[in-house]
Amino acid sequence: MYLKSVLQMASLLVRFRNGWTLVQRMRAAEPCDEIVLWDSTRIAHPPERGGLLEAVVEIWLEDIYAGNFYRPAEGDVIVDAGANIGLFAIQMARRNRRCRVIALEPFAENFKYLEANVARACPKNVVCREMALGAGFSKGHMQPVGTRSLDHVLRIDSTTTDCIPVVPLAGLFELAQAQEIDFLKVDIEGSEHDVFAAAAPDIFPRFKRIALEYHDQIVAGTLELLRRVLSPTHEIVIHPSTMEGCGILLARRRDLGK
Repeated sequence: MYLKSVLQMASLLVRFRNGWTLVQRMRAAEPCDEIVLWDSTRIAHPPERGGLLEAVVEIWLEDIYAGNFYRPAEGDVIVDAGANIGLFAIQMARRNRRCRVIALEPFAENFKYLEANVARACPKNVVCREMALGAGFSKGHMQPVGTRSLDHVLRIDSTTTDCIPVVPLAGLFELAQAQEIDFLKVDIEGSEHDVFAAAAPDIFPRFKRIALEYHDQIVAGTLELLRRVLSPTHEIVIHPSTMEGCGILLARRRDLGK
């Protein structure tokens, strides 16, 4: 673990203009409010919340969602469900300026930062939508369950004043104006169970690749469900996390090969 931490800190120094500040914050286990790329692009984060450094390590240093699994091509359509402040959406959009990214983020505070970050980093090929991925078309609100920007859970409820739209998997195609989605990334803190349980089987082949963070520790049986509904059409690889009950599921449609 010590070696891994050293390598992460070295990567922060290399990858970011404010790398030394990030290293200091990591060593002190303190939250930080921005990363600055070497081209001076600033990606901001709510200053009173933790979670930015963890997300940077996972998404930009370890590349847990794409890695060797996916590289955006010209014309590709990508949906980022649970976009947070935009790290994954920006990563994909800057890897190929001719792909299209639809970034969904339902938590109002995060969405404000998502829009601002995208406007600075890649305004032409990312569309931001303040909405959640859910089991069906409905309304809901986000309930904070921790101090990090990552720790918010969807509650289906149309009676509160801060309701946001909820869209199911089937609704993503109209949203993206596409018959197929080349890459779906999902990190929605346990709601993935209901999303995939409610989807019709003929929906899944319309996603070429899926990268999903599963949370069995939030909803028991999630990983088993995902394997069952996706295995008829997709090759599945599981990368368990060091945290018990969660990890990354990668699903590639069988006709795509390796």
